[in-house]
Amino acid sequence: MRREICLPFFYFYSMKKIILFVILNLVLVLILLFFSSFEVFFLDTLRFSWTFSKVIPYVLLLILGFIWSKKLLSFISLKRLLVLRIIRIALIFVPFAIGFALNPIYEGDFSKNGSDLATTINYSEIKKTDLLVITIPNCPYCFEAIGRLKKIKQRNPKLRITFVVCTTDKKLIETYKNEIDGVFKITTSKNPEKMAELAGFSFPAFVQFTDNKPVYRWSNSQFGVRAIDLIESLH
Repeated sequence: MRREICLPFFYFYSMKKIILFVILNLVLVLILLFFSSFEVFFLDTLRFSWTFSKVIPYVLLLILGFIWSKKLLSFISLKRLLVLRIIRIALIFVPFAIGFALNPIYEGDFSKNGSDLATTINYSEIKKTDLLVITIPNCPYCFEAIGRLKKIKQRNPKLRITFVVCTTDKKLIETYKNEIDGVFKITTSKNPEKMAELAGFSFPAFVQFTDNKPVYRWSNSQFGVRAIDLIESLH
């Protein structure tokens, strides 16, 4: 009689455990497949900071990896406790390792430090600007930066961004102009050499302006999520 009662309960418990494990695996797969979408969701929908939005998908993989390893090992019977712990620790990092391999963190992603600018040079052509982006024609990295700048502007409508191209030929900025689509200001430079010097001859360069004076500069590899958060916090 007891056996008849216990068996259905055992099967129910086992099926429930298997279903939960399957659901957990599906959640992990979804995060791995739509990793960038999760970052965008936290950034655009929940309006979290750039740094937090960048970090949280990796943190989720670590948390779920902890739960996943525990659930997986519940199906395995090991008598040696030390071996079990070693395997579990290794399994915890499996989802994170896969996520990192598919979405690597580059050196400049979390960068914040750039260069202080102590200059007496007058940049009279730059007016009413908080962030000056110095570029050159036909630069793939400069073009790639536009998407990030449009998102910054969308999150901070009052932030004044100027995208300046080191050329006097207006025909050479048409590609950039079409991509920017009026979201922020784009212009040529009256003195390309002077502007290139301000950029440190590295393009694109991101220069913070205060009271019409350049005060800080980031190169493309330095302008990471922490630097963007700093710019956003000032406005």
